[in-house]
Amino acid sequence: MSTPGSIPAAAPGVRATAPHDPSAPGRGSLSQRVADAVLAHPDVVRLSGGTFGSIATYLPGRRLVGVVLGEGEEPTRIGVVLRLGARVHATADALRAIVAAETGARRVDVVVADVEPGGAP
Repeated sequence: MSTPGSIPAAAPGVRATAPHDPSAPGRGSLSQRVADAVLAHPDVVRLSGGTFGSIATYLPGRRLVGVVLGEGEEPTRIGVVLRLGARVHATADALRAIVAAETGARRVDVVVADVEPGGAP
């Protein structure tokens, strides 16, 4: 007997996956996709855990610094180090849009932990 609203495991189109499976829609692979999308922005030098290192996701066998996916009403948070000379507000807005498109999050907090010399814009 199944719980009301639950999807039976044998339902058509349902396949069991492990959370660390790259094809799974789970948090691990989504966290990495968010990190990759943020790092692809030309003004992002690297990801950052923030002042106390609290912006991080624990994945099997490693810690992904700079990304925390929000649960429920919690915001998704990213921590970045920007290229010196980058327009901080404009870059943060662009990163919010990138992360929201990837995750569907309604609220994305961007922590700019530092700026440092990087590649040309």
